[in-house]
Amino acid sequence: MTAAPHRPAGGRSPAHPPGRLLGLLALLLVVAAGVLWGASRLTWVSQVVEGVTGQRTTTADGATAEPILVPWALLCLAAVGGLVATAGWGRRVVGTLVAVAGLWAVLRGATGLVAPTAGALPDGLRPGDRPLPPEALVAGPLLGVLGGLLMVAAGLLAVRWAAVLPRMGARYDAPGAAGADGRRPRPADPDRAFWEALDEGEDPTRDPVEHPPEDEPSSGPRSGPPDGVGGARGGAG
Repeated sequence: MTAAPHRPAGGRSPAHPPGRLLGLLALLLVVAAGVLWGASRLTWVSQVVEGVTGQRTTTADGATAEPILVPWALLCLAAVGGLVATAGWGRRVVGTLVAVAGLWAVLRGATGLVAPTAGALPDGLRPGDRPLPPEALVAGPLLGVLGGLLMVAAGLLAVRWAAVLPRMGARYDAPGAAGADGRRPRPADPDRAFWEALDEGEDPTRDPVEHPPEDEPSSGPRSGPPDGVGGARGGAG
């Protein structure tokens, strides 16, 4: 009877190998950092001021309207190193921080679209000026929302697959960690054990089979006398 295939916890194996998942997370974070930085460079708010000499327009970019954009972009880049250098709960903490920061960026970008504030505009009013209500420019806040969504996606994926993602230096464990047969013990997490078996060229769907040790000395009786005994008797005769 064939043994039932062994699968990771949850009844299914991950849809992508761990290396690809880690690369996808790093790519999402780098793209999110670029999008947030781009949003900080675009104009978010404009305002027309009617003065004695005519109309003039004042503007504020994303870095002025939402100063948190640039720090969040730097957080994305730092999170790439955090995911590579940590494992397990460390990755879950990094993923949670990224997801919360991304949600904050989404909320601030949506606020910039719906209710632009004139507080970020430069204060250059003159006597007799009549400022009109501030207006939002769509491109900047939309990029802020997009960057926040990418952060949320990357953070949630990092929390979900924290136990499966490869760990830096996992291939270079100390030789003492290997068992008597030269193989490293399988990790307790079934997902990591599944992918480590594939990486070592084994079939993780087959149960291990006990093989008799090779070159085992025979336990049967010897045909000749013990070594040295016959020689001793011959010498005595």
